[in-house]
Amino acid sequence: MVNLKIAIIADQITTATIGYEDNCTCYNITPLNYKFIFKIFKPDLFFVESAWQGYRNSWKFKIASYPDHPKRSNAKLIKVVDYAKRLGIPTVFWNKEDGVHFDRFIDSVKHFEYIFTVDENCIPKYQEAVSSKITVNTMMFAVQPKIHYFKGFDFKHKRANFAGSYSHHIHSKRREIQDMMFESVCSAGLGLTVFDRNSGRDSENYRYPKLDNMSVKSSVSYKQTADIYRDHMLSLNVNTIEDSPTMFSRRLIEILACGGIVITNNTLAVQKMFAKYCHVIETKQQIDEIVERVTRDGLSDDDLVMAKAGSEYVLANFTWTNNLEMIKQVVGLK
Repeated sequence: MVNLKIAIIADQITTATIGYEDNCTCYNITPLNYKFIFKIFKPDLFFVESAWQGYRNSWKFKIASYPDHPKRSNAKLIKVVDYAKRLGIPTVFWNKEDGVHFDRFIDSVKHFEYIFTVDENCIPKYQEAVSSKITVNTMMFAVQPKIHYFKGFDFKHKRANFAGSYSHHIHSKRREIQDMMFESVCSAGLGLTVFDRNSGRDSENYRYPKLDNMSVKSSVSYKQTADIYRDHMLSLNVNTIEDSPTMFSRRLIEILACGGIVITNNTLAVQKMFAKYCHVIETKQQIDEIVERVTRDGLSDDDLVMAKAGSEYVLANFTWTNNLEMIKQVVGLK
């Protein structure tokens, strides 16, 4: 297979997951090195995601729009995109933040030739906002099977886990679901270990509530999350977007890929693609019934069969190998 050379601007998770792909070489693009990379290595495509930092924070405040901070600009990104176009390198933008942050990225997105969004509902908005010459497609979250994969059941911790963030000032519905889940697993005596993605941020807006039987630990590396999902008897997931047929938490498919037992809130995407492989809840009573059963009896054979099937399903359908093949087809690369 021919090696695919990708010039990339992305945050750490996406860069890592694509970087593990066989027959794929990634070159991290910064505002300083892009001419050298494009001329010397001649990448097959220029891939940019809706990144907040980029490689070593080199794209912080340079991709999204910040209306309250007019000095923050995407001018350097546009310069790189235009340079890639002059060299005939296809330019691809993937908005992993749709539909919440459609407006924050549209001023950057419209300069690219190929747009991919995690939220199918946003396609009409893109078609209205950008040139008719620009191609718009859906590309969902994917896992990297070299990191998140099933290797049998060995739950070392008879507890639940949640790896992610919590916020007091935004996403009130998401916070309500988290509070319901956290209170259920803690009050049942199962207990909860949280790995706080925002442990490095000082603001009280990101602090988790204090509950009995709940411990909050610092953030972990992306690779470490795989063992967290394999080692804990239950993994909690919350999806912020509930009305999209294609948008779901990246954490959901990572847990499933590892053979984790998932409790997740109900969404359109969950119903469409993942309901057979998760414990899907909408009410406090539903989660209490699951948690009390697991606390009392442990995991059932049905739980394990469901989890193994979920891993097989995700690893067959939601991988970066599949996503890169789709990008190549859309762009016209062999």
